[in-house]
Amino acid sequence: MSRLSYFLCSFFIIIFTSCAFSQSDEQVITKFVNKQKEIADKSKIKTLYQEFKVSMMGMEIPNKIWMKGDNIRFETSFMGQNQTFIVTKDAGWQIQNGTTTDLPTEQLEGIKKQIINQTLAGSINFNDEELGREKNKYELLGLEKINNLSCHKLKITPKDTTETGNEGTFWFDTKDFLIRKISFKEKSMGQEQNIDILVKDYQQVGGFTFPKVVEMNVGEGQDVKIEFNTVKVNEPIDDSLFKK
Repeated sequence: MSRLSYFLCSFFIIIFTSCAFSQSDEQVITKFVNKQKEIADKSKIKTLYQEFKVSMMGMEIPNKIWMKGDNIRFETSFMGQNQTFIVTKDAGWQIQNGTTTDLPTEQLEGIKKQIINQTLAGSINFNDEELGREKNKYELLGLEKINNLSCHKLKITPKDTTETGNEGTFWFDTKDFLIRKISFKEKSMGQEQNIDILVKDYQQVGGFTFPKVVEMNVGEGQDVKIEFNTVKVNEPIDDSLFKK
């Protein structure tokens, strides 16, 4: 085989291989959506324990969360004040520096959702409803590097602009489809601010994917860092933690 023939043969093999493994925009988006649904599905988690710290404005705020069935216990310490929130199926109460106060029944569901949201490190987990293809428009905007990782850049815009949902831009790893960065705008007290969320690292525990280090910028230099030091899945939790 001549050098020219060998070169042409090699060239077409490379081109064919590249085309064979290339993915359409629709395939990439579908894999991204399915991956996020997989991560958000915690239905097989019966018990969960997490220790994490939130660093902001020069302070480190330690937090602990226990979840078992319908029971949740959240402990935190802020500026010398120790607080514990306990929410069960039918009741809830707050303990602050040794004083116990019952939580209003109508607030229990909202408090429980706020605590559960913290176990997932804020707005980086999305369920079927949030990612519904019938509600949102998806647009791939090419590739970019995030923390030296090659990422797809994806813009998601609600089709119905009258809803409260905002458009957001997502960067997710081309290999494992995990979110590495989110950027969106949010209105607060009549003002619009840019929010950037950077997922620096993930961890696998008990077959589930959890964030390990998350950094957020909520505008005007307000930086927040969340570090998950301990995560335990489906390990025994004493029922006494959810009793007065």
